[in-house]
Amino acid sequence: MDKQLMERMESVLARLSVPITMIDRDGEIKGGQEGATLPKVAEGIPTVIRGQWYLMLRKPSVALCCPEGAPGAQDMLMLAGAMLNQLAEAENHTEDSADVYRRTLSGDLSGAELEALSNEHRIPKDLPRCVMVFHMVQTENVRAFDLLRDITPIEEQDVLIDMDRHTVVLLKDMTSVEAMDELVMYAQALQETLMGETAHQMTVGIGRERHTIDEIRESYAEARRAIEVGRIFQPEDSIYVFSRLILERFLMELPQDISSHYHSLLFNRKTARLFNEEMLYTIDMFFKKDLNLSDTARQLYIHRNTLVYRLDKVLKQTGLDLRTFEDAVTFKILMELKKCGGDRPARK
Repeated sequence: MDKQLMERMESVLARLSVPITMIDRDGEIKGGQEGATLPKVAEGIPTVIRGQWYLMLRKPSVALCCPEGAPGAQDMLMLAGAMLNQLAEAENHTEDSADVYRRTLSGDLSGAELEALSNEHRIPKDLPRCVMVFHMVQTENVRAFDLLRDITPIEEQDVLIDMDRHTVVLLKDMTSVEAMDELVMYAQALQETLMGETAHQMTVGIGRERHTIDEIRESYAEARRAIEVGRIFQPEDSIYVFSRLILERFLMELPQDISSHYHSLLFNRKTARLFNEEMLYTIDMFFKKDLNLSDTARQLYIHRNTLVYRLDKVLKQTGLDLRTFEDAVTFKILMELKKCGGDRPARK
């Protein structure tokens, strides 16, 4: 039996005024006092045996028992059975609706069939949603879903879905979300919690907002693509937003021979000595500091004139003045083309 369902059932029984024990079909005690056994009793009919009331349930597949002399024991036993049955039914409904979402994201459901199943499982068809893909590789013998299920804060309309051993999807209700930065901060907080409690690392991809149930597969594809492209162009990061990877996605669309040709216009044998590791690090920091000479020099712990000297060397040999926006953009694009090599992910 699912651990979360068991905990909810035990919580229900703990709130009742009569001590009730839960026993599975094999006689194993699931809650309450020790020493209970499971006699043969008819399903659904409260029965007194040796000073104990027993009630056998079909869903969930357990038996309940309580002392015969407890005030209102029989009525309380029937109430407990009804409450646990409702919990089990709700759990089954959740699992079934999760399967509908899973098949929808995978492209196995669409059209009339999706419409019918959405109605059957009371799935909102018109709701602003955004797909967040959580991916973990090093999960050992544990599924990623088991690691995330208990620590992921979700709202009423959010849905957490187990896609495979390493991948979990969160369908995030965007009704009260004002900006994409909120989802990024949400992902960061979840990463920190995961690392703190399980020592596991996680990569996150975030798709664009969609408004109907049949459109969420597009957001799912975008979230996965964000991870694929982001890992190539921004390997130092672990949260990738599809809508913020426009340049990188464009570069990945270029044929490989064209990428190689334009990259070699700037990076070739003649410029190999110029663009050593130190120079490339300097330029990368200059770009990160928005072409600000003073900020870059401070970050690199070098004199401002030293930075100017290095940029002048690039200008002299390539004709590109990285202190100007246009030349900086040209250099950035040609440099990034190196990452569009043979290991690029296939376009989906």
